[in-house]
Amino acid sequence: MANIVIGTAGHIDHGKTTLIKALTGIETDTTSEEKKRGMSINLGFAYLDLPNKKRVGIVDVPGHEKFIKNMVAGLPGINLVLLVIDAAEGIMPQTKEHIDILTLLGIRDFLIVLTKVDTVDPDLKELVVEDIREQLADTPLAEADLIETDAVTGTGINELLAKIQEHSEEVQERSGSGSARLNVDRVFSVKGFGTVVTGTLLDGSINTGEDLYLYPSQKKTRVRNIQVHETDVKNAHSGQRTALNLANIATDEIKRGDVLSVSEKLEDTWMLDVKITCLPEVEGGIGLWDRVRLLIGTREVMARTVPLGVDWIGPGEEGFLQLRLEEQVAVKERDRFILRSYSPMYTIAGGEILDAAPHKHRRFKVEILESLKAKEEGSLDELIADFMVNKKQPFTKEKDLQEYLGVGVEELQPILTEMVSEGRVIETKVGYLAQASYQKLADRSAELLSAYHKQYRLRFGMPLEEFRSRMRGLLAEKEISVLITLMKENLVKEANDKIALTDFEVTFNKYQQAAKEKIETALAKNGYTPVKKDELFDLDKNAEEVLEALNGETVVFLTHEYVLLGKIFDQAVKEIQRYIAEHKQMTLGDFRDLTNSSRKSSMLILEYMDKQEITKRVDNYRILGEKGK
Repeated sequence: MANIVIGTAGHIDHGKTTLIKALTGIETDTTSEEKKRGMSINLGFAYLDLPNKKRVGIVDVPGHEKFIKNMVAGLPGINLVLLVIDAAEGIMPQTKEHIDILTLLGIRDFLIVLTKVDTVDPDLKELVVEDIREQLADTPLAEADLIETDAVTGTGINELLAKIQEHSEEVQERSGSGSARLNVDRVFSVKGFGTVVTGTLLDGSINTGEDLYLYPSQKKTRVRNIQVHETDVKNAHSGQRTALNLANIATDEIKRGDVLSVSEKLEDTWMLDVKITCLPEVEGGIGLWDRVRLLIGTREVMARTVPLGVDWIGPGEEGFLQLRLEEQVAVKERDRFILRSYSPMYTIAGGEILDAAPHKHRRFKVEILESLKAKEEGSLDELIADFMVNKKQPFTKEKDLQEYLGVGVEELQPILTEMVSEGRVIETKVGYLAQASYQKLADRSAELLSAYHKQYRLRFGMPLEEFRSRMRGLLAEKEISVLITLMKENLVKEANDKIALTDFEVTFNKYQQAAKEKIETALAKNGYTPVKKDELFDLDKNAEEVLEALNGETVVFLTHEYVLLGKIFDQAVKEIQRYIAEHKQMTLGDFRDLTNSSRKSSMLILEYMDKQEITKRVDNYRILGEKGK
């Protein structure tokens, strides 16, 4: 039977570690810091004996965004993933990022584990399950089994064990061919034994007494002892979680991220030829010389991207890259990896290695080759323009040009000064901006604002924060401010924390005023019962655009579908504040009785108040939130 390794994934505090303890009796939060903070920081390991006597390894990976690199380190060799979701919270941002990472790493076998089900109202649980299925409809988890559990009461644990066993019997045996290779994820010393490392054996097998080579240092060591699931064995095979007691090497000579291999010919490299898939939501895609974080094996290495054969790889697209690394790595063809943005950190792409030790641009003709040729011919200004226009970040600092071109400031500065005087480049306090790049940004901004004006004809303009949010995928905060300043010369105007095209003016005619009165009358009649937008649209042909204009003014959008009159909502807030002041807390039933509304209506209103921090949910009741006090 195949060796099985199970991984967990999910948002912080959704119960991964507690679930594993319920399944195995093993506490995977081992450090005092993890226990103090109540979150997994490093990888946790356990094993599970299934009813069929098969023992499987479990890797408990961190859920917090700051520890994503530790999560990725635990995924090589994973056969099955338990996606853990809190029944009270549903899918969260880190849950989505974990799904993206798992998919990009080629994992396709999942079980969805709903946790803490005995702590939530059954109606809320059903809404959460429905939302989970809806959000996962277009992912590899669309048909995954969903098991409802509670690690404290024991609900669903036996069912989960049965499902894990069912999946374990379907896993195919890994190929044992190739030189044994292990990515080190932990290093420690055991008194009387010396240096011990752990990791998942990716290829081949390792035997006691066998020599291994450490990369990138290329130090030679010997296997003194092997453990698999805390049991001494003579050899370990591909796919097994393994602990190796090593001879002739100290703990300070080996670190997490290093690679151990039977082969002494594994090659360290400064660059990789890869094929990637860029996530659809990554605005701007991946361009020339983007600085990214490469997560591969148990390492995180900074790298620069060079698209091969194209100028850039757009959102949702596949393509070839050459990665220029800032540190050497020892990897093999077909190893999978994740790319994350440098700052702010978020997952942008993933893929597999096609050539683990390429020459520069050996596989394909690329645009950068033309730039290098231009440099050889002395056309430094053309190379500067090419670099500034083709890299994803529009603003370019002088030091980036020096690093890329390999020229000193005394050679670079006169050319930049000339390009600024000619109008080809704009000099700003956050860097240089090619005129062509500024025009693209200005066109993009005009498209955003024009679409906003068309959709919201009765609003002065787009809220500045929304505009900034829409541009954050392209620019840093300070760069957005500089762009707005540049555009205010002739393209945009700004007032009351809103931004608009200079030629846009709000008009409100008598027909729209009539529609406004119909909407507000209908909402007032419904009182505490939220109304679907579609029902309001039937009141007047102008109702749709008028209702959008009233959002945040006299109407509150509880969800994308349901709305409530602003006066009614304000009245509800006052009633809740009064009730909680008197009774210290309030349940959903209390609010329903207080407003004489349905359970569904009450839930819609209270959940919106939770999001606005007017109220705060604690177990099955609510107290006042920060904005409700």
